Parts: sequence; structure tokens; C-alpha cells
Amino acid sequence: MCDVKKIDTIESFIQETRNDYTKWGIEFPWFRGEPDCKTPLVPRLYRKKYKGDYYENRLVQYFRMKAPSFWYANVPERDHTDQWLFLAQHVRLPTRLLDWTEGSLIALYFALQEKQPIVWMLNPFALNDLSITNDTEKLTFNIYPLTWYDPKKEDPKAKSNIGFENIAGAWENDTRGVPLPVAVQPTNVHPRMTAQRSCFTVQGKRKESLCDLLSEYAPGKDILRKYVIDKDKSKEILGDLRILGMSRATLFPELDGLAKDLTELFRPDLVNGFVHEQETPK
Repeated sequence: MCDVKKIDTIESFIQETRNDYTKWGIEFPWFRGEPDCKTPLVPRLYRKKYKGDYYENRLVQYFRMKAPSFWYANVPERDHTDQWLFLAQHVRLPTRLLDWTEGSLIALYFALQEKQPIVWMLNPFALNDLSITNDTEKLTFNIYPLTWYDPKKEDPKAKSNIGFENIAGAWENDTRGVPLPVAVQPTNVHPRMTAQRSCFTVQGKRKESLCDLLSEYAPGKDILRKYVIDKDKSKEILGDLRILGMSRATLFPELDGLAKDLTELFRPDLVNGFVHEQETPK
């Protein structure tokens, strides 16, 4: 369904990704680092069900009710439902969002925290094209969908904003939304989003892996690339990334990020777990 390339140096990673997105003819591809697993490119919320349900609406509604007492100075306005989802995702609440980044080395850093590191590269424009029905929509709000704008509120006959539709699905029990995930540029409501150059795909009515959905809706189309990192070279590549200024403290610009960096540098035997977790069903 997509090209797979093996990477054993940081130089080969940069060269291969550059060659690939140049062929796409775009300047800003997106990247995601994750482990090799049975649920690739699936939002955390949808990797498992609990008693036959995802409980998405309960999670986001309760989060919006309770969060102000914990982070009162910085929470979004109550009706900014897109921003609430962005914030929830960045504090690790399970949501329909899947994290991506505009920085290839950021994705590589996250991937290298895993036992078998994988980096994905996505053409977000080509993904959104699959959900846009005509050229007029491409010229309006659907290239990078405005997640806060609902044109149907002003005119029920207006074309749908695919980004808003998938965001609304989280709050309206999937009564709205398009089938495929939609690539969106978020409002940066958390400092880590800026540091990590965050962007998201927002799952729609279909909850399967992006890999499977593209195989069904866009067979033969070149939208997604996969890079398998040689796990035996992980330590060496991480050392190169550190020299290039990529570390936990730069991606998590808080005291715990600094503490983790220093522990990894001077007492790596005391480092537990991975920076970027993904639940792999057994």
C-alpha cells in the first residue's frame, strides 16, 4: 500500500525523505514516529474498545467540565470544541486525533524511543483531496480545513467543511463527519504543540488504520511512505540527533523534560519507559 524503506543512519533518513516528498511536489510533508505494531496509524482511542464502546463523548465532555480547575488560566473558551480536543490530546486523553509533526527529526526522535522504530511520512494535501468533492471546495476552506468554521451554520446548503465535520463528530456522537481522517493545522493551545510542530489527522466515521483506509479509498495513490529504522543503530542515531539539538528538553520544554534529558545523559540505567508510548494489543 505504500513504499517501505530501511534506514540505518540519520543521513540516509534525510536523503530518503527528501527524495520522496520532492516527488510529491510539496514543501511541507508530515511525519509520525511510532513503534512497529498491530495498529499502525490508529488514534489511541480506537486501538481498543471497552465493553464494546469507545466512550469518546464521555471522555471529552467530562474533560471539558473538569479541566478548568486544574489549568484554569489557559483552558479554551467553552464553545471552542476544536481547541478542547487539541488540548486533551496533548495531555494524553484518548481522542480521535493522531499526532503528526512538520519536523522529520522530531518524528525520528519519538520513533527511536521504541523497540522497533517506524517513521511515517504523509502527504496531507493528497489525503484531504480524497474527502473534497469539487474544485470550489479546494479553493475555500478545505485545503487545510478551518476546524472552528461551520459554513452550514450560516447556510444549510453550503458545502461541508471536512475538518469541522470530523471535529464535531467527537462531540455529537458521530452524527457528523466524513468517512476518512482529515489533516488539520491546530491552534497551538499548549506549549508542547509549538515545540513539537504539531499537526493532526482527525478520524472521521471510519475508525480503522489510515493504512487500511487508504488501501480501500485510494488504491495505488502515493500518499503515505514508511521508513523502518534499524533498531541496532538507534543509539547512534539518537546521539546524532542530540548534537543536532533534538532532545526531550527541546520537545518537552518543561522541567521534567530537562530532568529526563540529564538522566539519559548521566544515568541511563535509571530511565524507565519510552518518551512516546503506543499501546500494542497482545
